[in-house]
Amino acid sequence: MSLFSRILLSPPRCASARRLRAAVAGKTVLITGASFGIGEATSHLLADAGATVILVARTKDRLGELVEQIRGRGGRAFAYPGDLYHADQMRDLATRIQAAHPRIDVVISNAGKSIRRRIADALGRNDVERSLAVNFSSPAALIMAFLPRMLEQGGGQIINVSTVSARQPGAPRWSAYQGSKAGFDVWLRSIACELRPRKIFISSIYMPLVRTRMIAPSGIYDRIPALTPLEAAQVIARAAVKPADRIAPWWLWWCELAMLCFGTLVNRMLTALDHRRNH
Repeated sequence: MSLFSRILLSPPRCASARRLRAAVAGKTVLITGASFGIGEATSHLLADAGATVILVARTKDRLGELVEQIRGRGGRAFAYPGDLYHADQMRDLATRIQAAHPRIDVVISNAGKSIRRRIADALGRNDVERSLAVNFSSPAALIMAFLPRMLEQGGGQIINVSTVSARQPGAPRWSAYQGSKAGFDVWLRSIACELRPRKIFISSIYMPLVRTRMIAPSGIYDRIPALTPLEAAQVIARAAVKPADRIAPWWLWWCELAMLCFGTLVNRMLTALDHRRNH
C-alpha cells in the first residue's frame, strides 16, 4: 500500500517497539484466530515485545508451528486449539487456559467469519448460525468465562477486532457478517459501561480492509487498497499501548454522520447498485 493510501485508510497504529514493550512485557495476552492473518501477525508482534501469548484457533498443527516460531526467537507462547463454531465449548476452553495461566491481562477477540451471499441464495443454509457463533456467541462466551478472573485480579483489557462495516449502512449480501459483528460490537459497548469502574477496559477497533485469506474468495477487493496483516497488528498494538474506547479510521465518523442525516437516500442507493449488479 502506498504511503498516501496508508494515511488515508488506516486507524492510528503503534510502530514503536519500545512503547509496545513498555506496555505488554510480562503480561499474558490471549489471541483468538491466532493461526493466520491478523492473529498470526499480532502473536509475533506481542511475543517479540515480551508478552506471553496464548494462541487460540481451530488449526492445531498451524498453532504448533506458530508456537515453535515464537519460542525459537526466545518468546513465550502456548497453543490451545478451540473451535469457535461451537460456543458451548468455550467455557471448557477457558477453564483449561486459566488452570495453566494464573493471570489473563488482555483478551484480543480477533477470530471472525466472513460470508458474502445474497439472502435468496442463503435460504436453507446456516449462514446466520455460523456467523453468530464465530462473530458473537463464542467471543462473548469466552469473555464471560474470563471476566471473573479479571475482576479478581483487579483489572484487565479486552480488545475487539471489529470492522468498519459494523458501523456502516447495511450492505447487500453481507447480512450475516454485518449483523453478527454489529451485534457483538453493541454488546461490548454496553458491558464496557459496567466494567470500566472495575478497571476492565474495552477497546473496539473498527478495522478497514485487511489483505488476508478471509477476503480472497469474493475477488471484489483485489484492486482495493488494504492494510497488511502487520499494519493491522500495529493498530491492535496501539490499543494495548494507549487504551481507547474506539479506534477507527478518521473517515468512519463522516460515514456515520452521512447515514444519520441521509440514511434513506443511502439505503436507496445501495439498493439500486445491487439491483444493477444483478441485471
